[in-house]
Amino acid sequence: MGFRQDIGLIIARAVAVVAALFIVVPAGAQSTSQIVAELTAINAKVTNTPCNTGQGMLISNKAMNIFLSNKVSSYLSDGTDLSLYKNYVVLNAAEGSIAIDHNFHQLVDSDDWVRSFFVLGARVNIANTYSARFSNKYYDNRLGFVVQHTWMGTPRTYYNNCGSQKMTMDAQRAEIVHSLATDLKRKATDFEHGLDSIGQAEVPGQNLDGVKAKLRKDFYAGLRAEYLQKFSEQQATLLINTNNFDLVTDNWTTAGVYIPVITQKFMIAADVNSAASRHQNYPAELSVTHTRFWESTKFGRLFLTLNGKFWINNSVQSGLLFHADAFGETSVAENALFLNQGNLFTGQYKNFITPVVSAKLAYLPFDSHFGLSLRIEKNFGTYHAINGILGIPIVLIDKNTVPAITFEAQVLFSDITNSIKNTSLPFNRTAVGFTVGIPFSKIVY
Repeated sequence: MGFRQDIGLIIARAVAVVAALFIVVPAGAQSTSQIVAELTAINAKVTNTPCNTGQGMLISNKAMNIFLSNKVSSYLSDGTDLSLYKNYVVLNAAEGSIAIDHNFHQLVDSDDWVRSFFVLGARVNIANTYSARFSNKYYDNRLGFVVQHTWMGTPRTYYNNCGSQKMTMDAQRAEIVHSLATDLKRKATDFEHGLDSIGQAEVPGQNLDGVKAKLRKDFYAGLRAEYLQKFSEQQATLLINTNNFDLVTDNWTTAGVYIPVITQKFMIAADVNSAASRHQNYPAELSVTHTRFWESTKFGRLFLTLNGKFWINNSVQSGLLFHADAFGETSVAENALFLNQGNLFTGQYKNFITPVVSAKLAYLPFDSHFGLSLRIEKNFGTYHAINGILGIPIVLIDKNTVPAITFEAQVLFSDITNSIKNTSLPFNRTAVGFTVGIPFSKIVY
């Protein structure tokens, strides 16, 4: 009888030990193994990509998102440019405007490139408002919101077939996987030791097993997210630092609408002897933009952007009216005092839709912080001028070699062909502009 009891006790203890192993230790080990297996699977997907065509994956899809955010964000000068950051700001000195945008892309759990996203932004001009306050001019108030949807193309990477670039990247990616696996296993071991040390007295009123299960679940979920992110970041950094590729290409298309909150208001008189009346404009815009991007280790970085838009224009902004000052007389005496009552425009005012097509080419030589850009714009209809912008973009990077801010000094050319006659446009139709693009917050990968 005693022997049977001993056998039963031994069996019971053995079952308890096995159960404990499955509940406590293997739960951590199993989760750790799953994370390592996921990293290995992502790496294998890249490694097993056929290389005989000289085109395919050198890094994972999420890593390519980070790579592109580094390269694409090096040029940010206006609303047609792409940023893969959550938030970014563009300041335009020529327009006296500030654009603030937020990217609503939601992270996906799988290893995939960014396919599409919405952007919501605000546009406001401040320079005119500030100067008007002290020069007795009418405020050219502009405040509105922009809603955009962007569809990303498929990134393509070209390299020297199954040569050194592919082999080096495969070897270094494998090293990253094993290094991350060692590190995350150490973290998991330290966590399990700490978890085992928690006693019931430290969590009064709670079920100790339930507490540990919750802590374990949260820890491994966070550990998985952390190391998948590290793997993506280290792959992208590897490709950026080694330049083990010949060419990376991508493209994207954006459709957007600008919705003004405040209408533009102008005082218009038919001529200098007529009374002035108030006119308004609602400068809404509808636009479509397509951009092609090339990153070459030999020739550098190239952006080609084509844009088409329709917007509600007016006679004042088109330079079709003449600018005048309105004066009021306070007395008819010999020493009459005249007060400047502000500015107005003379001529026939009207609102009209202006179709616009434009093309922009921006080039940054390989491993250079300076570049060159050229933009040509053709307007149609009542306002049919051809305008241009010649710019010199300057990219500043942070300590991690990530673009932190983009400056662009510009020369603006208005009505290049002098096609609009008898207007208030100045004789010298060349002006100087300056833009600042600042991406910040996290990347939308």
